[in-house]
Amino acid sequence: MADAEVSSEQDDVSFLRTEDMVCLSCTATGERVCLAAEGFGNRTCFLENITDKNNPPDLSQCVFVIEQALSVRALQELVTAAANESGKGTGSGHRTLLYGNAVLLHHENSKMYLACLSTSSSRDKLAFDVGLQEHSQGESCWWTI
Repeated sequence: MADAEVSSEQDDVSFLRTEDMVCLSCTATGERVCLAAEGFGNRTCFLENITDKNNPPDLSQCVFVIEQALSVRALQELVTAAANESGKGTGSGHRTLLYGNAVLLHHENSKMYLACLSTSSSRDKLAFDVGLQEHSQGESCWWTI
């Protein structure tokens, strides 16, 4: 019985669920950085260095909440449907996420949505800017895990 309880606790930690708080980090450059946003004034996201011991990071800027999760197919149907829904969630409680799910993330501090911006600061045609926007309409706010 005790082993079953430990296993259940481990399962709770092993999976992401809607309403979980996440920090998106990367170590490809040799230093660890997290995606961060102010959300007030400047809405463009930036990379926050979290390994500099002399300059501690403000991790509160790096917290995003998984608001909703859909299969990629369900997202395609949602985007192509001409419904006038606000996209505020399904009301189905906590859902366990699977790899390949599309997720809707909102910034914890500002409550705005992480989105692919329509403008780009790069001349590279494959590059795009990431920032925050007030609404979750359209496919620019959905990210695949």
